[in-house]
Amino acid sequence: MKKIIATLAAFVFSISSAYAVTVSDLSLGVSANQGVYIGDGKEENYTHTGTLELTTEKHGQAFEDAYPSIFVEYNANDNVAIGLSYVFESIETPQHINDGEGGDNQTDIKVSAKFDDLMSLYVLGKTDFGIYGKVGVSQMDIQISSENAGTYPNPGNTNGWEVAFGYEHEAGNGMAIRAELAYHEFDSVKASNGQTDKNEITVSNMYGATGRLSLVKSF
Repeated sequence: MKKIIATLAAFVFSISSAYAVTVSDLSLGVSANQGVYIGDGKEENYTHTGTLELTTEKHGQAFEDAYPSIFVEYNANDNVAIGLSYVFESIETPQHINDGEGGDNQTDIKVSAKFDDLMSLYVLGKTDFGIYGKVGVSQMDIQISSENAGTYPNPGNTNGWEVAFGYEHEAGNGMAIRAELAYHEFDSVKASNGQTDKNEITVSNMYGATGRLSLVKSF
């Protein structure tokens, strides 16, 4: 929670310093997200001499997850806003099991991934009828967890972009409800368990769609 507060505070402070923003120029919101994500996975198994022994590839692997997010927006005028959103819960993939691929050819290798600190900086353009579009850039951390395959270090950040379209209904007293559909893509990442007979995992072609309902308060 401290990281969320610090990030949002830094964003608001930077905008305020540059453009003399007042509280009346800001909107705060919370969203419920339902996402469907697809990606390609490749696992490369090496011998102790560094020779590639086995390659296992999975294409078009899909999973879904629901998660909340929060956002803050600077309203440049009635039709344009600059926003920052933050997902404060992990987005987790199902566990993938490779039967009998352990060192004894009997032990199962189990691998899963977790996406943390998904943050998006975007520009929102809204018509006078409530229909709006968003385009922005995103970043998130990826962590890989495994069983019977050593320890995979955090691959680090991956960057991407997002585009969304939606409708905003004004409910009075500065409150509004939004419904939108977003599409996003992310760069490939790679992780190795660091052993002599290492396993190396590559996740690529990551993209997805998210349905989002938001409650917004404008000041």
